[in-house]
Amino acid sequence: MFTYDVISESIRNPQALASELTRRSALGWDLVQITTDDTWVHAFVRRTGGAAPAVQTAVTAQTSVTPFSAAATTASAGATPNVPADWYKDPSGRFELRYWNGSAWTEHVATGGTQSTDAPR
Repeated sequence: MFTYDVISESIRNPQALASELTRRSALGWDLVQITTDDTWVHAFVRRTGGAAPAVQTAVTAQTSVTPFSAAATTASAGATPNVPADWYKDPSGRFELRYWNGSAWTEHVATGGTQSTDAPR
């Protein structure tokens, strides 16, 4: 069983992403895939173990803090991980949570249980 996570960093700051990946590697995390968009680099990582602890929010009864929990399946190189649709930690860091629709981040966000919209970047 694996726990998955995503590390997002500005495309203009690759040193910060490299430092975090090095730190995670020392903690037993493996790099699965790196993707980019116009402003962000997203590194998908995994490690052996159970799901991350969940937090209570007003958005859902129980929301994971990491989008890639034990329910996710592993991905081959070049493929997008199969991650169930749900509220997860916003990879941009602009909000507390962002909705993942099963294939992409949506504009639906929440902070402190209050929902709003913000186009993913």
